[in-house]
Amino acid sequence: MKKLMALLLAVVLMASLAPGYYASAENAALREYNFVFIVKSMQFSFMLSMIDGAEKAAALVSNINMKNIGPETPYSVEEQIQLVEQAITSGADAVIITPADSTGIIPAIEKCNAAGIPVATPNTKAYGGDVLTWIGVDNYQVGYQLGKALSEELKGKGKVVLIEGTSGNSTSTERVDGYKAAFAEYPEIELLDSQPADFNREKGMTVMENFLQRYPQIDGVASVNKDMTMGALEACKFAGRLEEMVHVTFDVDNDCLDAIDAGEILITGAQEEKSQVANAIYACLLALNGFKVAPEQYIPMTLVTKENTSLYR
Repeated sequence: MKKLMALLLAVVLMASLAPGYYASAENAALREYNFVFIVKSMQFSFMLSMIDGAEKAAALVSNINMKNIGPETPYSVEEQIQLVEQAITSGADAVIITPADSTGIIPAIEKCNAAGIPVATPNTKAYGGDVLTWIGVDNYQVGYQLGKALSEELKGKGKVVLIEGTSGNSTSTERVDGYKAAFAEYPEIELLDSQPADFNREKGMTVMENFLQRYPQIDGVASVNKDMTMGALEACKFAGRLEEMVHVTFDVDNDCLDAIDAGEILITGAQEEKSQVANAIYACLLALNGFKVAPEQYIPMTLVTKENTSLYR
């Protein structure tokens, strides 16, 4: 039954590919494959959700052995490179990785290329090497839409701060660019400051504490992920300044949803991270069996407000 499921998945996925590329699917489930999924951090709830998605996606077929690993030091590209090298040495058939640093990961991808191992990068792009496919949301549009929502809530006038992710990470860079483009459309929106907090709750709290000490008026707080926002909310509550500002962010968990229901966060975005990694896994399986795979695959973002939080719990 599981072998039949593997064949069906291959056929269904092939239907979404460009016409003119055909290969026999009859051997798709005849051999076992060893796939390695390397995340940015084993302490980041979003990445743990991706691992859960990888495990469930691999379980749908009988011929993928899934190994899910990450650096001991969160967002260490050096450790990620070591994990890629170990995957090559152990004979991995495919490497799926969310790069901690979109440029720093290039040498590891090139080593996979030299070994003939396909590489997929769900969620976060690599800026070099031969990548089979990237799958995720349009992160520029993420920042742009959230920045527009914040600006509209402020009626086009106010002082805002921006909490960035990790420098050199494509998801952060693109979301920040989107936010700044949105703010630039409103002449009376002033971006006071923009600082990185490495997608980390504690660092988000520290960055927000610094903003609060530096700026007597802050009307809006934009962030590229919900972990940093949750830290920022703690800082605002401790300083007694939560009520004076509007927060917007990205990604979903129950803490974030609770904050939206409580009116502490205006809006967040959901990006279906489990679908991102699942599609990366199946893309590698298809490529290993001769199918053409699209180099970029976009998954729509949905906006989450008080009106629809129940859909995400």
